[in-house]
Amino acid sequence: MTAVNPESVFALLASSALIAATGSIHCVGMCGGISSALTFTIPEQQRKGISLWLWQITLGLGRISTYIVFGGLAGMLGEQLLNLLPGPAMALGLALSGVLMLLLALHLAGKGGMLAQLERLGQGVWRRLQPLTKKLLPLDHPIKAYALGALWGFLPCGLVYTALALAATSGGALPGALIMAVFGVITIVPVATTGVVASQLQGFRSPGARKAAVALTLLLAVGFLVMAWQMSSGAGHAMHQHTSDPAVTAPVGSPGTSTTETDSGQAHGHHQHH
Repeated sequence: MTAVNPESVFALLASSALIAATGSIHCVGMCGGISSALTFTIPEQQRKGISLWLWQITLGLGRISTYIVFGGLAGMLGEQLLNLLPGPAMALGLALSGVLMLLLALHLAGKGGMLAQLERLGQGVWRRLQPLTKKLLPLDHPIKAYALGALWGFLPCGLVYTALALAATSGGALPGALIMAVFGVITIVPVATTGVVASQLQGFRSPGARKAAVALTLLLAVGFLVMAWQMSSGAGHAMHQHTSDPAVTAPVGSPGTSTTETDSGQAHGHHQHH
C-alpha cells in the first residue's frame, strides 16, 4: 500500500484549488452557457435574488458529488498503479502532476491538443447521458436540480480530467475524493455566478486574465517537477546511506558484530578460569 505523505497531499489540494481558480476562464466559457440556459427552466418567480442562487448552488452540489465519486475511484486506481511502478510512488505522482500542468497550460493557451482529444473521447459517454437531462426539465424541484447537476458532472472537460489526474496521484481514495471536492467547490463560484449575472463576468474572458492563468499553471508545473526531483533524490540518498552502513553490510560472525559469538567466548573463558 502506498504511504500517503500529508505534505504532498496538501500540495495536491492546493494545486487542485489553483487549477479551479485559474481555469475559471474555461469554466465560464464551457459551462457558463449551460448555467445561464438552465436559469430559464427554473420557475419564473424564483429567478431572482436568493432563490436563484440556491437553485444554482444545488446544481453545483450535484456536479461536485459526481466529481467526488470520480476522485475517489481515481485515487484508488492510481494507488494500485503507483505501487507497480519503480521508485518512490509519491515522487512519480508529483512528476506526473507536473507534466499534466504543462498540458493544462497549453490547453488554456489554446494549443493543447491532448486534453482536447480527451474531451472528444468523453463525448461518447455524454451523448448517452444527455437524453436523461431532458427528463429532469423544467427544474421545478430541488431533487431534479441536484440530479441534473450530477449528470452535468459527466460533461467532457479537459480541466476536470486534469484534476482527476491529480487525484490519481494522491495515493488513495480519500485524498482523491478531497482533491475533487476542493476543485468542485471553487468551480461553483464562476459557473453559478454566470447563471445569475453573466454580464459581470466578462473580465474572466479578457486576454490578460488568460495569460495570467497560463503563467500560474506553468509555475505550478515547475513546482511539481522540483518537488518530485527533491523527493526522488532524498529517497536515493537515504537508500545509499542504508546500503553503506557497516552494521548492515558487515558479514555475520565477523569480529565485533556478533553478540552471540562474543557472549559464548566470554562464557568459555569464565569456565576455563574455574
